[in-house]
Amino acid sequence: MAFRLFTIFATVLATITLWGCKYHRPVTMATFRTSLEGRTEGQKLNAMKAARAVNGTVIPAGSTFSFNQRVGSWTRERGFVRAPVSLGGVLVPSWGGGVCQVSTTLYVAALLAGLEVLERHHHAVAPSYVPKGMDAAVAYGVADLRLRNPFPFPVQIRFEVSESLLTCRVIGFMTPRQERDWKRLKFQVRRETLSPQRVRLWRMHYRDSKLVRRELCNESTYMR
Repeated sequence: MAFRLFTIFATVLATITLWGCKYHRPVTMATFRTSLEGRTEGQKLNAMKAARAVNGTVIPAGSTFSFNQRVGSWTRERGFVRAPVSLGGVLVPSWGGGVCQVSTTLYVAALLAGLEVLERHHHAVAPSYVPKGMDAAVAYGVADLRLRNPFPFPVQIRFEVSESLLTCRVIGFMTPRQERDWKRLKFQVRRETLSPQRVRLWRMHYRDSKLVRRELCNESTYMR
């Protein structure tokens, strides 16, 4: 069964109107994809539910975003199903299994877009859909992914889900001058392997193609 989310363009237009400036236009700041190959139908369904909840979210300039607040609790009443999750290194069926792939995909997209990460947690066992250090585990009421928009313009999170891919885009609504300034910036992530189970993730900040900052994003230790 294929799942697909389409960005609702009315949301984009409403966003531009909300900020009261017809000169703001959408600029793609970052795109990141993870594979859904090998995921169960339940995991895909939960991923679609979470992605739909986050899709279209606008983070105003200087404001914060909470993944758990946006997605809500992973209950049967809210349409989530039981699917495999890793608990202490063991796969067990649990409500909302598969949601962490959405938070992970968003986490990396946020890093590449230059957003600030206020809270992030790693899994006990590294998931297969991203390299170690690039995952973001969430559990409602326990572990959250929280972001902050440091830019002087609003950004929007967009998700698309297909049978095989989960795609996250971070879109900035910029004036022409802000867009020119933004295009001078670039963000990359690099992994440093300390041991087979321990890694560091760095974010490299570039301006005019020159490295201006090396930021430690996280140091994660996995059971395996």
